Amino acid sequence: MFTKILNKIFPRKKGNKRGVSPVIATILLIALTVTAAAIVYFVVVPLLQGKGEMVIMSGVTLTDSDVDGFYDTATIELFNVGTDLVTLDEDVGLIVYSPTSNTTSWLITSNLEYMTQETKEITIAATNDSNEIAPLSQYEMSITYGSKSLTTGRQFSSYGTGGQSGPEPPEGNYTSMPLVLRTAADDPPTSSSTFPASSGYSPVLWFIVGSFESGLRNLDQNTNDYIALNGFGVTEEYRPYLGITDFYTQSISIHTGNQVLPLQDAGDYPGCVTIRGTGYDDADTLSWPNRGIAYLFTYIYNPTESAMDVDLSIQVDDEYYLWVNGNLEGSGTRAGSGDTSWRSPVTITMNPGYNIITVRATCVRGDWNTQILMWDTGATDDLTDLLNVWPFVVPTSIYW
Repeated sequence: MFTKILNKIFPRKKGNKRGVSPVIATILLIALTVTAAAIVYFVVVPLLQGKGEMVIMSGVTLTDSDVDGFYDTATIELFNVGTDLVTLDEDVGLIVYSPTSNTTSWLITSNLEYMTQETKEITIAATNDSNEIAPLSQYEMSITYGSKSLTTGRQFSSYGTGGQSGPEPPEGNYTSMPLVLRTAADDPPTSSSTFPASSGYSPVLWFIVGSFESGLRNLDQNTNDYIALNGFGVTEEYRPYLGITDFYTQSISIHTGNQVLPLQDAGDYPGCVTIRGTGYDDADTLSWPNRGIAYLFTYIYNPTESAMDVDLSIQVDDEYYLWVNGNLEGSGTRAGSGDTSWRSPVTITMNPGYNIITVRATCVRGDWNTQILMWDTGATDDLTDLLNVWPFVVPTSIYW
């Protein structure tokens, strides 16, 4: 019978009265059987077996359980989207990026098991006082299970309202620092040849959210407003602050933990925020992947009663939109060497009180950075009066 089947599969050529012999037929059928069994074992069986897969459903909530002014407990909501039980590893990796860099670990103190399609919070605790998290620190947690891991992305420890919620902020509605005075010598070599003034002032306190559409090509053709697509209003009217809880879910990767991340730029060239690459300030620690869209916000507080007219230039690798106090003041592409050059200045007004500078920065490929410089060519206003601030509450202004 096997011979008849094989002779149908491999028919005799015309004039050839010999078919497949019974021995060859048996060998071929055994080979087919072994191949089919291998396919079932290596392809079909794994598809039928359950797999656990964890995703993060919320930002990290920090508490100060011993009320010593430092955060020692974290809660985060996780969801097992897979089809099998997941058991988390007890140790959680912790990297604190600022004010000083430190790598340590905390421990999960709640139940480690997640049933299929189960959502619940886990509680993670510091192992001792020395690895607690100070207020105004950037940090990142890594949770592992089996051979897999997931990260919270960068988070920020803001102030609380006292007690276990965390220490209260200092008096006033913001934390501040002076703008950074810079010359061409304080600009990375990649862009310093086009430094737009003999000297000027740059902000280093930013809010950043992204990366949106991370890794995608043809982003130079993308004009989507991802602030609006996530339900938080148009970009030019968005006003982040320390402690904001907006959680982004649309088209965003994990780099800022799906939230708005406060970022104090430092590195070798303070004032030049390097998001990716070594062409600008390779001492910056963001190190995002190639290609994507980021939104950056910085507040300039004018404590005087008089408005100041200042010149402002921007340099973004690759492409950008620039708003000041909600007004579109410029945009640029990577045409020619434009992405590495400081752009022609615009004259803007720093009104009394809060002023906001908003940048949509797109990386089409390669390096990715953003920097702002302000100066007064008329020398009639003292820009040293201006403060770079992080607000503790939603900032408002009669000029917006």
